Amino acid sequence: SDGTASTSGPINRMKEDVSVVMCGLGPWRPLWLQRFNSTKGFLVVYGLLGTIQAMSYIYFIATLTTLEKRFKIDSRTTGLMMSGNEISQVLLSLVLSYYGGQRNRPLWIAWGVAFSAASCFILAMPHFLYGPGEAALALTKEYTHAFNSTVLSKEQAALCLRGEESSSKCEQGGGEFSHIPALLVFFSQFVLGIGTTLYYALGQTYMDDNTKKSKTPLLLSLTLSLRTIGPAIGFIVGYGCLRLYIAPTLTPMITNKDPRWLGAWWLGWLILGTAMLLFALLMAMFPKKLPSNKNKIDTVNNGDILTLETVKQTEKPLEFTNGISREKLVEVDNGEENLPTMKEFPSALARLLRNKLLMANILSGVFYILGGSAYITYITKYLEIQFHQTAAGASVIIGPTAILSMTSGFLISGAVISKFKPRPVYLLSWNVIVGISFIIGEISFIFLSCEDSNMVGFRGGDQGLNLIDECNRDCGCGSLNFNPVCLESAELTFYTACHAGCQQGDYTKTPITYTNCSCIPEDIAAIAFTKSGLKKDELVLRTGACRTNCFYNFIIFMAITMIMHTLGCSGKIGNVLVNYRAVDRVDKSFAQG
Repeated sequence: SDGTASTSGPINRMKEDVSVVMCGLGPWRPLWLQRFNSTKGFLVVYGLLGTIQAMSYIYFIATLTTLEKRFKIDSRTTGLMMSGNEISQVLLSLVLSYYGGQRNRPLWIAWGVAFSAASCFILAMPHFLYGPGEAALALTKEYTHAFNSTVLSKEQAALCLRGEESSSKCEQGGGEFSHIPALLVFFSQFVLGIGTTLYYALGQTYMDDNTKKSKTPLLLSLTLSLRTIGPAIGFIVGYGCLRLYIAPTLTPMITNKDPRWLGAWWLGWLILGTAMLLFALLMAMFPKKLPSNKNKIDTVNNGDILTLETVKQTEKPLEFTNGISREKLVEVDNGEENLPTMKEFPSALARLLRNKLLMANILSGVFYILGGSAYITYITKYLEIQFHQTAAGASVIIGPTAILSMTSGFLISGAVISKFKPRPVYLLSWNVIVGISFIIGEISFIFLSCEDSNMVGFRGGDQGLNLIDECNRDCGCGSLNFNPVCLESAELTFYTACHAGCQQGDYTKTPITYTNCSCIPEDIAAIAFTKSGLKKDELVLRTGACRTNCFYNFIIFMAITMIMHTLGCSGKIGNVLVNYRAVDRVDKSFAQG
């Protein structure tokens, strides 16, 4: 029995060592799977996970205006809903990064990705709870066949039917607003914040601890570049989903250029959530330590840790500070690691708070995010309003430009840092230049926009609209919602067909057209008659606002945006490296949180 007892200890320890360095799940760790158990394998899975994470964020941005229109949510409420992500990160990031950083990091990342997948499914729930909405159904052929009289009365309500009361024709109330969709979006963002924290705080430090430090900048640039592909694909997925009607099985009677069009915003969340679950499973298979480095650790020489006082004097490049040159690699002690406890948390936090360089670098990142978060969140909406792009069109434009510029910034900076190994002071100075350039770019946007379409009744400034005139005073248009119509020959936009004084409409065509419109100005009618021979009551208006041509300003805006993205991403790797090298090895994940 003594012999059995003496051998059981080494056997159990060997099993534990196998679980620490071999790829698999639980007891299932086949030999054929170990060919993927390397830094390259982790780089691919982690990078593709970043791609999907970025896709989900950008897809939310791309479908934001559709979500707002569907559930009658204003932009202020949207901002509050999106704050759920930041709230969960502020509340939980320190604790999650502190505990997860010294445990099985791939497994913790996998759980984080599972939380992100759950947030995707939660985001799709409002559609399954409330459906596409009566207004969207009313614009389909199937709805027309089932409720023909109802649809007809609603279409007639958009016309100028003189002598009838507006209350008999117009929908009352603001629509189907409910607090539940807004709460679900907030909750989804809160859950997403948990997954995002674990992914960013633990993944990069795991990779840094399992590779040569001279290769860290290049590997970071590769993972960040893979992540950068996400926005482009996210915008493309958004474009594809928004071109599908919100009820894909029904046949819409309007095109996606009609302002009443609602795309299938919910569909992408099912795709993204499923993809995240699959990659979470792959991430969970990686061991606590990759086998190529299982017998190596980095000695931590406090004299080599980058500090605010030594950042100017040190001649060492960032990838060789903090005691991580190959000559300093030593054998690992096979003893049990000391896992963090709540008792040690305050002292670890105080240690980071006293690190002046780390705090300065973190604060610079915070202010950078504060300046850019609104820009990133509302960029597609900005293109829709300022440059008159469709929701789907704005998504497909932003995607390719973002991937080209951001990937260029990551790859170029990663290659430069790996090859030339610049001193820390140069990298930090470059980040200052990047920040100043970002501010200049943001200010320049004030002067770039398109002229508003020539809206009849618009008085300019803050005076609002004066929609009622003699030509439509007895049409009963007062309670109608915005549904613009355009007289293309004169580039005139009317608030609705009713406000244009139109008394006839052709609903068999797409887009819907209107004739016999009494509010067309006489001088414009005279010009039209001279050119085409059409009388005033024969001029045709179509649904949708008139589009102005501002291609030049739009190109300048996109060029500045690409430059800002390239410069911004070129400073990211240096910023991350400073965080890594300014702290002790055991605090690395905690510092990222």
